[in-house]
Amino acid sequence: MKSKIVEPNGYSLIEMMIVMMLLVLFGLGIFMLAATSSTTYQKLVEDKETDGELRIASSYLMTKIRQNDRMGAIRIEKSAINSEDALVIEETLGNEVYETWIYVSDGVLREATVLKEAMPSDDVSFEVAKVDDVRFGLQDQSILITIEKNLETITDLTVTLKSKVTINE
Repeated sequence: MKSKIVEPNGYSLIEMMIVMMLLVLFGLGIFMLAATSSTTYQKLVEDKETDGELRIASSYLMTKIRQNDRMGAIRIEKSAINSEDALVIEETLGNEVYETWIYVSDGVLREATVLKEAMPSDDVSFEVAKVDDVRFGLQDQSILITIEKNLETITDLTVTLKSKVTINE
């Protein structure tokens, strides 16, 4: 008679521990990869939103300035709302003189159109873009515009005008 060689019927404890340890390491690796990808994706979305808001603000400002390039129509003034720079565009419609104020309030670029003697407020304005700050400067017959949002800055916007711009402090 032949003797039967006994074959093991299961895994040993050490083999099972090794497999479990490999599974845990593999799971941690997948989790870390997913977490990193998620963070990177969120950062990309935020960057795209920031770039979009900066583009909207810069395009809007340049268009408004170019549309109103008339003698005495554009001036830079301190806003009564927050004492920051505001772009003021004056126009006459019928017998009334209106001023369009473009300013930043609470992280939003706003436009308010009011009668000449009235002061603008957030209640009568509409949102243009979400930006942190807009500054205006003058150089010869050009308006220099600096727009900031989330530590990103557009500083090289220059609009050269046919007319003169004034600064009222």
